[in-house]
Amino acid sequence: MKFYLYILALATFDLAAIISIKFWHLKGNLGYLLAGMAGFAISAIFMGLSLKYEGVAIVNIIWMAVSTILVTLVGYYYFKEPIALHQLVGIAIVLIGLITVEWK
Repeated sequence: MKFYLYILALATFDLAAIISIKFWHLKGNLGYLLAGMAGFAISAIFMGLSLKYEGVAIVNIIWMAVSTILVTLVGYYYFKEPIALHQLVGIAIVLIGLITVEWK
């Protein structure tokens, strides 16, 4: 259970970092860039903690898949970024990969 909490924290801080850097890009405020850097640094801590439970490849696959889905949702709903059909297909493949990796 701790593993999944660490992955969730990792993906959450990764998402926060990406959102902060998006705001830095849009507004040019250096504070957003620094917040993004802090988010990435904190996510690295949770990456390390999650490695106690799974190998680096599995941790990275799960984190990247969860992060990809979360960032896509925020980009689409909050930033109103369009998603093309072929990109949706790719994201669906990522989701299928996540399910496959976690299948017990």
